This record gives sequence, structure tokens and C-alpha cells, in this order.
Amino acid sequence: MTEKIIEHILQNPSGTKTETIIINGQNYEIIYNWKRRIQIKIKPAQDLFQDMEVCEIRRNHLMSIIARYPNYNLLGKRTELTEKLLSNKYTPVLLNFPVSKLICENNQLSYAATIRKKHLMKLEIIIRYFDALLATLK
Repeated sequence: MTEKIIEHILQNPSGTKTETIIINGQNYEIIYNWKRRIQIKIKPAQDLFQDMEVCEIRRNHLMSIIARYPNYNLLGKRTELTEKLLSNKYTPVLLNFPVSKLICENNQLSYAATIRKKHLMKLEIIIRYFDALLATLK
């Protein structure tokens, strides 16, 4: 699935590419930006949830180092969806990537992360875990 984009990134030192894929029967847009690092954003093409509050979930790296277990920051209101996200087994894996966050806004759940170019093969892993996360939320 990501072989073409990986090849494209390796051939071009910097750029932007957008592609559309189907995850759980929904169209998702994946935006890749790269120069030194690769930024990946996954967002749905249409609304997924009804009456969603605006929120953002990030990993709190400083507290994770001090407490020696993962801590997360929730920006926004705590809702049933955020509770499901925080208790989901795929959320910690997705938020383990540097500068990663799950964003709930405009009745959509999207994901953004930044990885190094040498970890290029993790793009496939990110997409698979996001797919699995959405499958458990339905």
C-alpha cells in the first residue's frame, strides 16, 4: 500500500504528496510532507461521528519519563469518544511516535505524526494501527 510513496520519498529529497485510501469502508486522505522528517496526516474525507466535541490527545513525554508509564494530555472536553480512545490498546502505539496526536474536530477523527526519514518503513505500521483503532471504535 505504501510502497509507491516510500519509493517517491526516497527519489525526491523534499516534497508533498496526497493520496486517498479506503479504511473500514470510508475514504481517507493521507498527506505526506517531507524534507528532513516525514509528516503524515490521516483525515477522513467525510464526517464519521455525530455531535463530536473538539479535542486533541497527545502524549505527555515529560510525565512519561518521570512516572515511567505513558501519560496523555487531553485538550478539550472529556466525552465518550475520548474515553474510548484513551482506553483503546492502539492509542498508545500511535501516540508513541514523535509529535503525534489524535484530533477530534468537525465530526472527524484524524491523526498526525512526524517520523525520521530513516524510519520510513513505519508509514505502513501507522496506517495499519489507525485502521485497527477505527475498527475498534465502531
